[in-house]
Amino acid sequence: MKPTVWIVDDDRSIRWVMEKALQKTAMTVRCFESAVHLLDALQTDQPDTIVSDIRMPGMDGLEMLQTIHQSTPELPIIITTAHSDLDSAVAAYQGGAFEYLPKPFDIEELIAVTNRAIIFTNEQRSVRKKATPVESDTEIIGEAPAMQEVFRAIGRLAHSNITVLINGESGTGKELVAQALHKHSPRRDEQFIALNMAAIPHDLIESELFGHEKGAFTGASQRRVGRFEQADGGTLFLDEIGNLSHPLQAKLLTALQFRQITRVGSNKVIPLDIRLICATNMPLYDMVAENEFRQDLLYRVNTVEIKLPPLRERPEDIEPLARHFLKMYSKKYGKEKMRLNETTL
Repeated sequence: MKPTVWIVDDDRSIRWVMEKALQKTAMTVRCFESAVHLLDALQTDQPDTIVSDIRMPGMDGLEMLQTIHQSTPELPIIITTAHSDLDSAVAAYQGGAFEYLPKPFDIEELIAVTNRAIIFTNEQRSVRKKATPVESDTEIIGEAPAMQEVFRAIGRLAHSNITVLINGESGTGKELVAQALHKHSPRRDEQFIALNMAAIPHDLIESELFGHEKGAFTGASQRRVGRFEQADGGTLFLDEIGNLSHPLQAKLLTALQFRQITRVGSNKVIPLDIRLICATNMPLYDMVAENEFRQDLLYRVNTVEIKLPPLRERPEDIEPLARHFLKMYSKKYGKEKMRLNETTL
């Protein structure tokens, strides 16, 4: 499907020039002569990006930008103007503009910026798709008293916004607990974003967490939205938080204290509304004593702790877990319903 671009400008000739240029790059273009007409159309449809003039009769481009950004902040809007000045540029970016182009601009530059905006939209859609919780294969199995305590903790904490630290060995189901906390919370319809800190190279973690701007470092060919921004309004799960380096621990602490982040290569402060859930299989208090983990960060992420027992401490859960996985993989691979042999039990 062709990407869709909406253009709003009160100058008919400029609309025509931009429309023809973008259509040649296999984009579907729809033009509007006023911001009000575009907002009316936005009630029933949504493009991949919008290109808007600032100065127009009635509602101007900055007012329209603010209106759209409040209801659809992920929709990238490119602001253009023939009256370029510092105030309008600052106002555009502060209002959430994806890019600001002073007129007259080069058509090739317009095409390049529009393509970046479309890529940004596709990234956002991909994130939302990945963030959709999968109901199957994510059930927490546990009949042992220790797991019943975990279930009660989930019930108590799900409806709060408290930061939770999940402590347990590898394979005990820490991410399943984090998903359950999100699924049963008021944020259930928003994003659940997970990041395993141990799986990301140290020199890329900052960009993964906070995002970066184009040109921020070698290889940064375009803007990247970090996990904090992706989780805005929802839940961010940071697994294996004990693997963070000291400099990144300090940056994470600042983000949690002020609930705002700054992308790498940018000075723009981005406020966030997230619930943070962390997990570790490392002895964080011992790491604090050895100066390997910041004490103030530990207090910040360990508001409430949920301890997950390993399977060897709850042998009564071995049989129900075995039945669960047998049923799950029988269905996955199209096998007839299989049962555990009595001798196995």
